[in-house]
Amino acid sequence: AKNIHAHYDIGNPFYALWLDETMNYSSAWFSGHFDQPMAQAQDAKVRRALQMTKVKAGDRVLEIGCGWGALAEMAGRDFGAHLTGVTLSHEQLRFAQQRLQRYGLQHNSDLRLQDYRDIQDGPYDAICSIEMIEAVGREYWPTYFQSVSRLLKAGGQACIQSIVIDDALFERYIKGTDFIQQYIFPGGCLPSPSEFRAQARAAGLEVVDEFAFGLDYAETLARWRERFLHEQDRVLALGFDQRFMRIWEFYLAYCEAGFRGKNIDVVQYTLRKPA
Repeated sequence: AKNIHAHYDIGNPFYALWLDETMNYSSAWFSGHFDQPMAQAQDAKVRRALQMTKVKAGDRVLEIGCGWGALAEMAGRDFGAHLTGVTLSHEQLRFAQQRLQRYGLQHNSDLRLQDYRDIQDGPYDAICSIEMIEAVGREYWPTYFQSVSRLLKAGGQACIQSIVIDDALFERYIKGTDFIQQYIFPGGCLPSPSEFRAQARAAGLEVVDEFAFGLDYAETLARWRERFLHEQDRVLALGFDQRFMRIWEFYLAYCEAGFRGKNIDVVQYTLRKPA
């Protein structure tokens, strides 16, 4: 909770300045068309995650790390599903609940300030988790995947979107802390593709699909950085200083370079719990 608070609870007004109107703080999927609006590409990413879990009307869907409510909105509005979402961010939860009320979707959702390890009301028909695993911490990966397996019905599918680090860099990476862990996401750790698959298998889950779109993340980050710098005066007016501006500009550029250089990637993994 302390680690999540350090990053996500710095204020909804801050993130609203430079994220697009969908308030997705994860990679968009441009599907090869980098001239399309960010919101359209973000919706495509969310829709794909729901489609890969075979969500249909009336299904109970769990979202581990519900962010500002983008997936909850689409699950209720376009799929007719009931979504339970958990987060440890007070700021995100308040925004997401207000968002669903604004669109009349509050009856299709149950958004909670809750640790995913404490969820007891499974099994769910489907599970989605968009770029939350990176914040879990390496020592808790087994617990994370065991929780997905425990909370998913037999024969059900989960879509886990994860940033991953190249297998060749993983052993060196886990021996220390990098800029991101020091200044942006305390306690975070990226799995490698091999490590992700191994952890999923150990929890009794089958990897049935892998969809990588790292260059889409590079484009997403480039647009975020452009908007962030464009809104510099308004960011400073919120009480942040020039040191914060420089750290965040470097963070967004650093990550973009990682995706363009293919040291890191982003993957939507579809997992299945055997019937």
